[in-house]
Amino acid sequence: MAPDELWREKYASRFSQMRASEEARREQAFLTVPVTICGEEIRPMTGRDLLVLNGIESPFVCPGEVGPVELAMFLWILNVTNDGSQGWQNLRRRKKMFQRIGPRNFDASVKECREYVDAIFQDAPKGSAEPGERRPLGTCFLVPLVMRIAKETGWDRNAILDTPLAELFQYLKYIAAREQGKDFNDWSPSDAITNEFLCELNTR
Repeated sequence: MAPDELWREKYASRFSQMRASEEARREQAFLTVPVTICGEEIRPMTGRDLLVLNGIESPFVCPGEVGPVELAMFLWILNVTNDGSQGWQNLRRRKKMFQRIGPRNFDASVKECREYVDAIFQDAPKGSAEPGERRPLGTCFLVPLVMRIAKETGWDRNAILDTPLAELFQYLKYIAAREQGKDFNDWSPSDAITNEFLCELNTR
């Protein structure tokens, strides 16, 4: 089979779908609208959220096994109804959310949450994270990011920490492209499909 035929029959459709999904995520990063995960409305993750999740060692951003409690806490921390207070109304909202997610399929819910995290980090600086395996450390990961964005924009720390991470990664990507010029490597997860295609060609 010729290389172009192999690409067309085995890889082209998957590559196009994945690339379109990546571009949609990049556009959505600037909308700051909630997404539905496990039936719950979830905010785009910010740097501050990442610090909180690291603080409780959530296995969605740190090494570790996911259990029902870890799943519930992840969804609550990012839930649009969570106002961050310890008042009785917020505690009641948390209890109701726990009751809603209880009957849901556990493995499917974990998969949804991991896909949400991987989508956020698809354009994270190389070396900071890889989908599925990488789990960034809060302060070690965020300090260079905050310093770089602050230097470029003049934003203060709180403004940066409260901006969705996916949006910040777009700014960092632009800065890197501007500084590196023709040497800039615009890597996307869909490039793994191209690598898979090239590996198959090389083993024929």
